[in-house]
Amino acid sequence: MPSSTITTDIILFDLDGTLVESTASVEKTWEDYHEKYGIDLTDLYQKSHGARTIDTFTKYFPQLAIDGDMTAAAKLFDMSIVNDNGHLSKPIDGAVELMKSLNNSADGLQKWAICTSGTPALAHGWFTKVLPVEEPKIFVTAVDVTQGKPHPEPYLKGAALLSAEHGLTKEYERKIVFEDAPAGIKAGKAAGAIVVGILSSFDKPVLDEAGADYVVKDLTHVKVVKNDKDGIVLEVDHE
Repeated sequence: MPSSTITTDIILFDLDGTLVESTASVEKTWEDYHEKYGIDLTDLYQKSHGARTIDTFTKYFPQLAIDGDMTAAAKLFDMSIVNDNGHLSKPIDGAVELMKSLNNSADGLQKWAICTSGTPALAHGWFTKVLPVEEPKIFVTAVDVTQGKPHPEPYLKGAALLSAEHGLTKEYERKIVFEDAPAGIKAGKAAGAIVVGILSSFDKPVLDEAGADYVVKDLTHVKVVKNDKDGIVLEVDHE
C-alpha cells in the first residue's frame, strides 16, 4: 500500500459517510418515509447521497413544503435519522482518533471544520449520539449555504470561517477535504483542495472518476505527523 505525506493549513470534513458510518440509519429513515409516502428508493439512493436533505425533499416530496419552504421537513427527517435510527450508526474506523489528534495542536488552534449537506440537527446530533469527541467550533451545514455540493460553496465557506476564527484577513490556501461521495469530492476539488476519498459508500473507481487525489479504506490509514504553526502534516496510506 503506497504512503504519501501531505501538508496543509486546514482540514475540512464531510460528516455522513466520512466521520460517521450512517448509511444504515439514513436508509432506514428513507424506508420509513417510503412506507408513508411511497417513493422510488432506488432512484432516490442514487441521487441523494452527498446532496443537501432540503434539495432531496424539494425533488421528491414537494407536498411537504410549508408556504414553499422545505426547511421544517428536512429538519424533521434529519432529526429522525439521529433520534429514531441513530443506534444503527457508528464512527468510521479511525475517525475519533484522527479528530482527537487534530484537537491536540501544538499552537493551540483548532484547524478543522465540518462541512456537511445535513441540517444543524443532524450534524450536531452525531456528535451528541455517536462521536465521543469535542465538537469543532466551525460547522457549515445545509442552512449556511445557498448552493450545496457539488458546488464548492460549503468548502469555501468552511475555509473562510476558519480563517476568520484565527484572525486572518486572507483565506487559507492549503486545504484538505475528506469526503465519501462524488458530489462532495467534486465540491472539494472545485474549492481548490486536495481531496481524500473514503471507501465507505462508493467503490474506488467511482471516487477516482469524481477526482479524488487519494482514496483510503477508512481513517485508520490517516495519521497526524505534526500539527503546529507551520501547518498540519498527514501521513496517508492509500489504495
